[in-house]
Amino acid sequence: MCISSETLSEIEVALEEFQKITENPMALLRNCFPALSFVRLAASDIEEEPFRQLPNYNLYLLDASEHCVHITSSLDDATGLVLAAR
Repeated sequence: MCISSETLSEIEVALEEFQKITENPMALLRNCFPALSFVRLAASDIEEEPFRQLPNYNLYLLDASEHCVHITSSLDDATGLVLAAR
């Protein structure tokens, strides 16, 4: 499943809301978007340029459609998100 720009916008809004109630939004994201994969890292653990920068997180697109999981810059190839806490 690819991530649409609408879904990405919904995730961004959800992250803003979730930060009001928890420091770790992963379970809430997985419940709200069960078809997507989510990974959480520290910003210092990833060297690629973020796809989006939010107040508390850098967002990276994750492509897990092939044998090897990798960061992508294409929403059409993205199957999940990496949240890098800043």
